[in-house]
Amino acid sequence: MTLLQTLTINNAAVAQPPRMLNLSPSVGGFSTWDLVSQGTLTIDGPYSGTITPQTAFAANVVAWGPGGSSGGHGATTATGGGTGTATTFNGLTANAGAPSTGATNNTPTAGGSGGTATGGDTNNTGTAGTTGTVGTTSHGGDGGASSGGGGTATGASAGAGVSVPGVAGNAPGGGAGGSARGATGGAAATRRSTGGGGGGGESIKAFTTLGTSALTTVVGDSGAAGTGDQAAGAKGAAGRLTIT
Repeated sequence: MTLLQTLTINNAAVAQPPRMLNLSPSVGGFSTWDLVSQGTLTIDGPYSGTITPQTAFAANVVAWGPGGSSGGHGATTATGGGTGTATTFNGLTANAGAPSTGATNNTPTAGGSGGTATGGDTNNTGTAGTTGTVGTTSHGGDGGASSGGGGTATGASAGAGVSVPGVAGNAPGGGAGGSARGATGGAAATRRSTGGGGGGGESIKAFTTLGTSALTTVVGDSGAAGTGDQAAGAKGAAGRLTIT
């Protein structure tokens, strides 16, 4: 790697210094990354380590928290989705969307709230997951979207006497769709529906300089999918960090 790369613009050679980052642990097999020659650095969760600029330079950073996971459902036992971990970098925090709870009766469980964000020039809260519906055909709630990231995950649809697991969230940061079971023989007590997980928060910042110190970096992951003796929920999408 040379100290200077050149870009040809309108047939004129313009020297552009590298913008090198040291990555520990490595990302995709790379322990260093040059934003000039390699483009945007994208790290998907789960990741925990340090990013150290080799020289001081400006950078645009976007952080997404993970989406909330959805609960499972059952005749007698069910658990909600697990709690996710926030994405944090150099003063930015993008929180995870909230998970939904499990269902063991015919009342649909509520969707999880959207994750919040702090520290950026712009901080966006994820969309809340929705509450599903029960009937001869039941529907799980939809997973919430993460602003600028993963969109809505439509909840499961289940016909009479059928249990369908939740739907994984869309990357990055989308909440999982809920699980569902349609009524058996028209019996209302057999219906189940779990809410969608909330979308992760998003934090955006234009740094005038990242400095040259090691920057503690965590890119969050969603919690475990909920479980149930009839069907499981699903995991929300992991968080993401981009540096340009």
